[in-house]
Amino acid sequence: MVKDGVFTGGLDPLKVEAWVLGIEKLFEVFPCLQTQKVLLATFTLEDEVRRWWMLMHESNKDIGWAWFLEIFYDKYFPQCVHDKKVSEFMELKQNSMTVTEYEAKFTELARFPPHMVDTDYKKARHFEGGLQKDILEKVNVLKHIDVLDQAIIS
Repeated sequence: MVKDGVFTGGLDPLKVEAWVLGIEKLFEVFPCLQTQKVLLATFTLEDEVRRWWMLMHESNKDIGWAWFLEIFYDKYFPQCVHDKKVSEFMELKQNSMTVTEYEAKFTELARFPPHMVDTDYKKARHFEGGLQKDILEKVNVLKHIDVLDQAIIS
């Protein structure tokens, strides 16, 4: 769980990612060495995560941020959880969600398989693939009108 920039544990990948992004945001304002980044980040750990880090720290003194993230993610964002989020993204469909809700869920899950959305084209195709059929048909009509408008203007 993340509260006020403090990470207290759990296997919720979105909370783990939110904590890491929050810490890295601090690094933008407070430039520091790689080992200092670890000190700053681990200062915000509480409860079970603090106890885990105290045990890990004994054999990982003076490590850099990249190595810390690797062991941190191994513990709190294991590959099986990541794989589950990738599958959830791949299977995401709008169904009964509004387009706004679908877009929010799409954006939330898109960070897990970045290779699937690393271009605007891939992102758009995947997003369209999950839309309800009637909405997708309207989108396709609008794209056709836009192309026609562009051709007339040219």
